[in-house]
Amino acid sequence: MFIICDKDTLIGATSPALCAISSKGTVQALECFFLSADKDTGTLTVCGYDMEKGVKVTLSSEDIQIDEGGTILINAAKFSSILRNLPNGDVAVKTDENMIVSISSKTRKSEFTMHGLDGASYPLLPELTGPATFTINRDILRSMITATHFAVANNNIRAALNGALFEINQNSLNIIALDNPRIALRRSFDGVIPNDTPELQISFIVPGKSLSELLKLIDDTEDPVEIQITRKHVIISFDNIIFFSRLIESDFPEYRRLINIEPITTVVIDTKNFIDSVERASLLTDDRNKSLVKLTFEKNGNNSEGETQSTLQITSVTTLGSTYEECDIVMEGEDIEIGFNHRYLSDALKACGEEKIVLRLESSNKSMVILPYIQPSDGEEAAEADTGDIIETGKYLYLVLPVRTRD
Repeated sequence: MFIICDKDTLIGATSPALCAISSKGTVQALECFFLSADKDTGTLTVCGYDMEKGVKVTLSSEDIQIDEGGTILINAAKFSSILRNLPNGDVAVKTDENMIVSISSKTRKSEFTMHGLDGASYPLLPELTGPATFTINRDILRSMITATHFAVANNNIRAALNGALFEINQNSLNIIALDNPRIALRRSFDGVIPNDTPELQISFIVPGKSLSELLKLIDDTEDPVEIQITRKHVIISFDNIIFFSRLIESDFPEYRRLINIEPITTVVIDTKNFIDSVERASLLTDDRNKSLVKLTFEKNGNNSEGETQSTLQITSVTTLGSTYEECDIVMEGEDIEIGFNHRYLSDALKACGEEKIVLRLESSNKSMVILPYIQPSDGEEAAEADTGDIIETGKYLYLVLPVRTRD
């Protein structure tokens, strides 16, 4: 193999593939880039694959000069470091029959040699086409993953919880993550465009680690990505990149049953004030001792105009000291006191991304549900503006389990 390519162009092809390189060090080939140069088509393929996820990047004849075709495996970390440190300009990569790789600058006297591996020893890649295909804008997909990814479990014994559930029903998409103390749900109502399958209905679970790497690759633009689903893999294609990941083959919990609560208290609150207060109240908490922040929702009687005044008191008491915060709220229902792990609560609040939210509480030992705030119509109570099945009508839902408070 003998190729010549601009340094920045080659870095642009290898950098995405680097996120799929194995870090476990058990199989030498999985620590390598697979480079395949095809002289007939004038294309170079760069692939990284760790048996769970992979990235395949293609450079066309417009970007690269191929004087001799061939394949080679080359250590990804070292090859990337060499490319970044070479002088700007064209770079030549050449291999010989002994799998010795020469990497040299065409603008200055700078050359490296590395031992490569036979490309034939690379693991067989999965089939990168699937029967179920659809497109979705990158900004929609990115925002939905970002707003749910924090609730994906890590190394849970229940395999399904280590990924996010994607539910597609024609043009709509739900993404749901469920860790034991919390649920995150985000929905796009019309972002999905099925390809050749107008009645597309499908669900699949993508590992959280794969989603973390995908977030590094897709930008926040309205350009589309194409997604294909096979029995065992999801394939996401955009620009000259194909990202693929093994799916989690397990049953996801019936999350709808978990979010069906019968609230005795409904609250409307300013999101930023709530987040800031929780952050300040958590400054003295200690995760080692599982200390918590306590929320007390209560009515304070009527003002001079006969309007009900309500407040949320946010407190924490630890061996280091105590904190007290207070927020104004609009509240319907009973006074209630409930405690939370501050990190779980903050994660959910920050993911909402809106000026106001609605809180629904059933009791001090049952989950609090966080919903979108909908501006009420004339004559409608603000705290009751979000009526209806939130799974079908709301663009997000977050659920956080409480921690038992000490009296």
